[in-house]
Amino acid sequence: MRTLEGQRLDPALNGAFFLPYDAEEVIFLSLSYDGASYARLVYRERDWIERFVTPAYNVPGNSPWFYRAENLAWPSLNPGKFTFTTTNAAPFALYIAGHDSGNVPLSESFILQGTSSVSGYLPISITTQNSYAAVTVLSKGVTDSPVTIQAQGSVSPLVMPPGATELVFTQLVLYPAPIFVDFNGSPLSLYIRTQVKLKPDTLDNDMSVPRISHIWDALISFTTGALWKRLQQIQKAAADNQDGMDHVKAAINVEKNQSEFRQQVIPVVYEQGDYMEEGWMVSSANPFGV
Repeated sequence: MRTLEGQRLDPALNGAFFLPYDAEEVIFLSLSYDGASYARLVYRERDWIERFVTPAYNVPGNSPWFYRAENLAWPSLNPGKFTFTTTNAAPFALYIAGHDSGNVPLSESFILQGTSSVSGYLPISITTQNSYAAVTVLSKGVTDSPVTIQAQGSVSPLVMPPGATELVFTQLVLYPAPIFVDFNGSPLSLYIRTQVKLKPDTLDNDMSVPRISHIWDALISFTTGALWKRLQQIQKAAADNQDGMDHVKAAINVEKNQSEFRQQVIPVVYEQGDYMEEGWMVSSANPFGV
């Protein structure tokens, strides 16, 4: 699991946001207008929202719910055209599908291969003919080299690892959409804090080592404890060693629960930081919940 701190929401997405590529589920989600005071949001099934009468707009004092929307293959809307670049020696297939701004289905497929030269394989690029409003599928075959994907509407490219065969991004939506403009017309910034469950690591080959939850945290705690001990800070060393042991127990607990017949993960790390008391709401008129 990983906690994402202070992620700023894009007003253009009207309450929607995407988890990082290596995350798939949310443990908790909190919302803030100042980046310091957070209010915990309640998860709602989408069919519950669609079947029952709910507020169609957000008002001061009304915190939104959140639900899991359609998974997409690109973590933004209206990305435009895509350019794919690779130096892979062997030819491989790449497929992209989605729809345009009029919701008309689009799809394209390519065969890519790096350009052979005396010094090896030089990068080759190809750009889609269509401009996409949303991408639902982006897949490729297993390669020896990564594929760099640059969307027309994105500042930085995304690199698809050799062992990855598809991109899947979890989309979450705040409903009703939060307020992005103050009562006097000035823009408001919204921040979210969320803890996410990570996807299993993609194994590039039979010799790859899978990630074990909490191991890195345990190693950091034990290393810090050893440094405190060298400085004769015995109490601090003992505290860090205890934290390390807690992470080791958590790793064993997660592995045990995932290996049972009923697949599940019991969260052991929870949200930390500033909270507003129960019943207080965050809104544009009351951003600090006071």
